[in-house]
Amino acid sequence: MSKFTYYRNLILAAVCLFFGVSIAYVQLTQVNGGFPYKEDLAIREGYVDWIQKYDYGIRFAFVGDKYNFNYPSKSNGQSIVYDSLIDSKGVLVEVLFEPGDRTKPIYTVKEFHDVFEIKVGENVVRSYAESEKAWKSDNLLMPFIVVLFLFGGPYIWWKTKKEFKNA
Repeated sequence: MSKFTYYRNLILAAVCLFFGVSIAYVQLTQVNGGFPYKEDLAIREGYVDWIQKYDYGIRFAFVGDKYNFNYPSKSNGQSIVYDSLIDSKGVLVEVLFEPGDRTKPIYTVKEFHDVFEIKVGENVVRSYAESEKAWKSDNLLMPFIVVLFLFGGPYIWWKTKKEFKNA
């Protein structure tokens, strides 16, 4: 085993440990699995001005409103949300969103507030409970990923040290 391979493997092991500890810390310290509590959300209503479908959700805004909204893909149901917003011409749309926490993509000057419930007219398109369930199911693999990193890092370290000693 060359010195380059030896140091590369040791760095890889350290990176694995770092990611394992970091992900574990975030998972253990997040309140409600990173999903906001319903009482912390605000309600806003209006008529849809524009809609934009993108890889990580559905973005839209209301006519004459300063807020831009983002329905995250992590909450599932993008197609029904998009279709409902497209078909909502002349119908009042109500959203439950996180007023303080907003995202600002690098490539735009607009800030977006994440939406966790959408109601078009009297129809609830996507409920808070549905969004929460989808959001949390997306995190079910995290314990396994943490275990892989936390055990994989020391294993790589041990195996590298053993092979270098024997070489």
